[in-house]
Amino acid sequence: MKKKNIIAVSVAAALMFALTACGGNNAEKEITSVTSESPDEPEEVTDDSSAEQETEEISEPEVVEESEVEEEPEVTEEPETAEESEAPEAEEPSAGAPDVSSAVEATTSTDAAPIAVGQWVKLSRYATEDETYHTVYVRVSKVTTSTDDAQYVQTAVDNNNANGSDWDQIDLSSEDFAVPEDVEWCVLDYDVYVPEEFPAPDYGMVEPTIDFSAVNVGGGGIPSADGTSTYIGLGTNFFELAVYPDDTVFEPGNTYSFQNLYTMVKGYQDYVFETSSYPDGTDSDHTSADVMYYGYFGNK
Repeated sequence: MKKKNIIAVSVAAALMFALTACGGNNAEKEITSVTSESPDEPEEVTDDSSAEQETEEISEPEVVEESEVEEEPEVTEEPETAEESEAPEAEEPSAGAPDVSSAVEATTSTDAAPIAVGQWVKLSRYATEDETYHTVYVRVSKVTTSTDDAQYVQTAVDNNNANGSDWDQIDLSSEDFAVPEDVEWCVLDYDVYVPEEFPAPDYGMVEPTIDFSAVNVGGGGIPSADGTSTYIGLGTNFFELAVYPDDTVFEPGNTYSFQNLYTMVKGYQDYVFETSSYPDGTDSDHTSADVMYYGYFGNK
């Protein structure tokens, strides 16, 4: 059973960020979303006797030129486009348990001391089967900016468009996905291992994705590239990309790889990925801010 991630027809609303000038300037800027002729016949020969010499010279057309005209055009091979037009192959889950013996607790991380890329982290995720939070393991495996590898970002989007519904379609070249000159699209890759003991019905569990957002280290907004302004809300517009086909059945005992699409100021790295959850064993009747905890993942 796959959770539908609906992308609104107009993503413009999701890309609205308040842009506030640094240094106490109250002026605000707003990021808007970024949408045969037949061949000439031989000249007629006249009966003018005074021009007999000339008519005899042109009475027979030169065959060399005609033979050149009649030559078949050279056949050129069409460029191969099959690979470009093919939809990306869907991701396959990894069966079996990875080595999570060195996994750390999410609660040990802070925005100033985030968990490193590649490190497994122990988190809790809600199980609909018993309406209780249970342990899963999560790691950020890769972070790619458009500056780093624009084709990788586009391939992730293409994969989403191939696997997702009509509402999930993304066109980064459209006005709905336009971003400021100093902002770019990025892809966050992460893995989730769901232990076999995780409660799930026979028909499968809900897609085990994790909700992330990008937050500035120390709080506040993300500074613009020139440092004269601050983006308020940048990093909250995470799109969960459709990595697997819609009919995929998610089951405990497997490791699943997912991708998020988000925006960030070009070249900026002083931010972390934040997520939140509740302790293992917390049921739906006892979730509150008092017991909620946060986990912080590094971008490098």
